Amino acid sequence: MANYQSRHRPRRHTTLAGKIKDNERYDRFYDMTCDATQRGQFPHLTLTTGRLVARVMKGPHDPRAIPPGSSMNTDNRFSGPRLDGRPGQGALYVGTVAGVLREHAHYSLLPPPGALQKAAPLLWKPGATDRTNTFIQRQRAGAPPPDPASKFYLLRVEHPLRFADLRVTSLAPFMSQLRAGGDGAKRYGIVSASLVDFQIAAASAPEDYSASRGIADAVFDQRGVTSDAGVCAFSSRADMDSGIVLFSDDDPTGGLVFAIFGPDSSVVSALRPIARDQTQVGFDTYAELRGAIL
Repeated sequence: MANYQSRHRPRRHTTLAGKIKDNERYDRFYDMTCDATQRGQFPHLTLTTGRLVARVMKGPHDPRAIPPGSSMNTDNRFSGPRLDGRPGQGALYVGTVAGVLREHAHYSLLPPPGALQKAAPLLWKPGATDRTNTFIQRQRAGAPPPDPASKFYLLRVEHPLRFADLRVTSLAPFMSQLRAGGDGAKRYGIVSASLVDFQIAAASAPEDYSASRGIADAVFDQRGVTSDAGVCAFSSRADMDSGIVLFSDDDPTGGLVFAIFGPDSSVVSALRPIARDQTQVGFDTYAELRGAIL
């Protein structure tokens, strides 16, 4: 039986979908974020005018457009249906050059749709070929993406965009401050003896989006107060099967992903596509995209 009920989103019935595994965890992080944003205490990061971001996508669609169906896509970390089944916010996912590389490698190496999913991910073993490393090296050398319909797009930020900052390095001091004031145990039902690292790690859990979606939904609902465009986070994809990240591609962020919220199929006017030449906007390979940036 549930022992925590959201003060901001009280409800009697809950439908769990996709990777939202725990409605109580969702509620706790939703409430924490609502309270912190209303007090002006939630961490933020701003993309300044002139910054470049990138994405990889299929088809001849506008690279600034939020994909159709994003508001009901259960596989997205920061966007998708609400817990009661209603459509949520859609999102355009873009990233820094390293973030796009890491996400591209991860999704390119997933089993094809309908293939049998293994109970546990493959782990790299000493002496074994690291397929993720091999894939990234080939992409950096100019290999085309596995899906010939995919292209890489470069976008310039036309005016500042502020994001709620979900990076571990930003959530750590936020959660520590929350716990130190005694507010966590009293207001959100967090056991005082629990490790603060558990609450911090929950926001980037690879198989449970309860905490990260709770934060993202609260950020979207509070956008009238904060003017936040969405959320940002480190890419959660390791660059190598061993989990050791070696490639930064001259990207000092280490690889960031930005989710810009909005209605399905709407165009994010704050981004301007950078043309490859007078006739083409997209880049055929990651190496071409990287060359245009660096």
